Amino acid sequence: MNLSGQKPSIVDVQQCSSRMFKNENTNKINMKSSNQLKINIFDKFEFCRQFLKFQSTKKTIKRWQPKLTSEEKFLFDQEEILSAYQHIIANSCGKSGHRQQNSLLPIHRFCREGIYPKTSIQRQQITGDQVPWTINLPNYNPPHYTNSSLSNSTNEIDPEVISSRFMWNTFDTNYNIDRRTANPIGSYVIDTKGYPLNPLGRTGLCGRGDLKRWAVNYQTHLVIMCSTNEIKSGKEIFQYIMKKPKNDDYYRLPSTSTTGANMSAIEKTLKPFLLNIYQTWNNLDSNRNEMKINEIIEHLTFVSTAYVDDPKNTDNAWLETSICCYIQTDLSKNISSNPAIDLNRLFPVLSSNEKTSYTWHQVTRTSKVLESERDVIRLIAKRYN
Repeated sequence: MNLSGQKPSIVDVQQCSSRMFKNENTNKINMKSSNQLKINIFDKFEFCRQFLKFQSTKKTIKRWQPKLTSEEKFLFDQEEILSAYQHIIANSCGKSGHRQQNSLLPIHRFCREGIYPKTSIQRQQITGDQVPWTINLPNYNPPHYTNSSLSNSTNEIDPEVISSRFMWNTFDTNYNIDRRTANPIGSYVIDTKGYPLNPLGRTGLCGRGDLKRWAVNYQTHLVIMCSTNEIKSGKEIFQYIMKKPKNDDYYRLPSTSTTGANMSAIEKTLKPFLLNIYQTWNNLDSNRNEMKINEIIEHLTFVSTAYVDDPKNTDNAWLETSICCYIQTDLSKNISSNPAIDLNRLFPVLSSNEKTSYTWHQVTRTSKVLESERDVIRLIAKRYN
């Protein structure tokens, strides 16, 4: 999908379509006499429609939506979501002008700074202009690091030695893992030694670091939001289930590793994950209310997927996340994911002396939240107005 190319106007598309229909009869006559292959008018129209779908601006999309079928409107809505999420990737990765390595991909920042987390290993320092793999950098020789705890391969951990059994940029049936990237370019490059290269460029460190898989390591951010029954500036105020680890000043959205970005893989992982949060929250050992927890997962809204600018990323392994949202609102019940479930009953507000790492948190400008996760919340807030 080209999100950065020249955008046609409504007039351009209408004129294109008009010329197609006007010349159709002439085309038929000419083709009969010259025995040329007849071009069906519907093929032309489909081309024009596809051109509009992939190239039009948001303003154009909104003006055309009333004339579209429900299927076409769904496709346009998905493009709007993806376009918005490109902005999130850019914010999280520090996109800025000449530092772009590709019209679709920004330059990551946090995963190439200083020392690798929880080690003394210093990344090779590179400037923003040196990040893209397309830039020749003869002196680039980053240190190699893979956590020793990942040396023994299992069903969930790749072997350290690259072999021909790895199936890149596809679903790897040898290891039962999805190795496709969710980035707009659609694939990543394999170098001459057989290693996958981070699609957003150099990080100053090769190997896998703390990541279990070569190439893509999938995770899912679970955004559960509930109305506070407050209105500010005409907008409903929400609070979010967030994790507040000990010895950490930051609130974090719940996230967990998954085997892929498709909803079946996500739901399979999130059901036990959310059940564990529920049990921890309520200090329970039983599976009480498991059915309601499963209903929350089954009513999730898939928002988008993206590369995560995470300090754990390396040249050969990186994080990508799928964002799923569950919303409970008091103003507009038709927006609520499942009005039959009351989040306030399942996850009651805890007193300050309760020992749990999960809590309801209302995100404000002064809240200590990772910028990438704040952008996720902004996207969802914008989507639901």
